[in-house]
This record gives sequence, C-alpha cells and structure tokens, in this order.
Amino acid sequence: MSDRSPRRVVLTMSRATRLYGWLLVAAGALLIAPVWSLNAWFALLPASVALVGLMLATLQRRLVFDQEAGTFRQEQQVLGVTSSLEVPLFHLRAVVVVAQPRGNARNRYVAFVDRRVGEPIYLDEARRVARLMKIAEAVAEVAELRLEYEAAGAGNN
Repeated sequence: MSDRSPRRVVLTMSRATRLYGWLLVAAGALLIAPVWSLNAWFALLPASVALVGLMLATLQRRLVFDQEAGTFRQEQQVLGVTSSLEVPLFHLRAVVVVAQPRGNARNRYVAFVDRRVGEPIYLDEARRVARLMKIAEAVAEVAELRLEYEAAGAGNN
C-alpha cells in the first residue's frame, strides 16, 4: 500500500518490479553482441529478454479505492501506452483472498476484488497470506465490501 486513510486506499507497483525490469534490459543488451557473433538468429533471445525487461521497467499500475468519490479507479501504463478504468464502488461485490495449490510446493495466495458484472480486479499475489490480508482488509474497509478468504483454493467462480 502506498497510501492509506480511513476513506481512501491507493495501491501501486513496487520499485522492485521496475528495478528488475531495468536489470533484464541491461542483461539482454549486454548479451546481444556476444550472441550475435555466434549466430544472428540466437540474438533474438537476449533481445526478447531486453524487451520484456523494458515492459516491466515502464509498467506503472495504480489502484485507487475512494469512498468519498464512491469509485474505484485503475490507471495502468506500459511502454507509454495508458489505459484507465473507473467503476462505482456499488458494482464491486467482495474482496477475495484465495489459496491456489501448486502440487507439492507451498500455496500461492491471490487477492482480487470480485465484481458484480465483469472480470475480477487483480490486487496482488504472494506466498504468504498475511501481507495480502492486510491489503484486502484495508480495501474491504474503505470500499465497504465483504472480505472472503478461501483457504481451500476453490477459485473465483
């Protein structure tokens, strides 16, 4: 959470995501020349890594739950292309945290806002549920939504 008040919650991407993107750009750029000397077609792989890194480095996502305005606003930008979405809070049904089992590995937990009409709004995911519950509780309180926790991983029907 980047900003939290009793009537407003703002969620943004972490700086680590952007840093990881720039590291991928640097690694891809450094590998293009040596790989090009081996085979030009093989240079597509580090170039692809650099492109994915550039997308991560320029990714900006901001989710705003504003009780005073009565809206949820999502602003997203990738490679300079901006998209936005604004939904009235009464169109949102619940904040859901669900466990998604992964075979023998530990569960992965996903938090999203379930809408009455339309696709769920993805909030975040983590290996541990405590951080997600903190975010989910803050969003549920500000947006006055029900908080659902599905430990069995039933999914988002």
